[in-house]
Amino acid sequence: MKNPTFRPVRRLLLGVLCTVLPVAFAGTSDEVAPPDWDLSKDGSLILHRSARVAWPRCVEGMQWSGQRCTGQALQLDHAEALARVKAREKAEGMAWRLPHMKELQQLAHQNTRPAPAGQTLLPAVGQGWSWTASTTINTPSFNTYSYNNLQRGLNGQNTNQMKFLHGWAVNTATVQAQGDVLKRRKLLVRLVRPWTE
Repeated sequence: MKNPTFRPVRRLLLGVLCTVLPVAFAGTSDEVAPPDWDLSKDGSLILHRSARVAWPRCVEGMQWSGQRCTGQALQLDHAEALARVKAREKAEGMAWRLPHMKELQQLAHQNTRPAPAGQTLLPAVGQGWSWTASTTINTPSFNTYSYNNLQRGLNGQNTNQMKFLHGWAVNTATVQAQGDVLKRRKLLVRLVRPWTE
């Protein structure tokens, strides 16, 4: 017959072993994981390690001087922004692209937090509404019997045309995103490209 007084002792011993053993075998390391968001050595790129992408710190038309963005920020419509992507890809041989809306929002949100060396990731110059590659507009399905559709002048055919007329933009100063921006509107352009260590 088993002795009932040993059960609490065994449970206590098992609990101690479960907490001590993982710590004992974990080992100690002085190596610190690099931050997920960081700046390149020359400070011209913002590195997002987990997404494996690199962002120029300056908007298109401006260059990083080592301490700030210099030059004139380009204001382009959506078609001009896409043409700029292709021109830069061809000139540099890198896979530049317009960011997706969520990516640019994430960058803008990260900019509100202190970066390494106490500086912000995005300089104050060049913040504002920027184009994204996202083009889907979440429009409700068309209902011919809805008075709201008639009142707004929608007829089922022109609802699909909105996708071609509007695009998504993100305000990097406020992190706000808007999906009904006319593609002919002139906005800032931020590009992103793949990055490997």
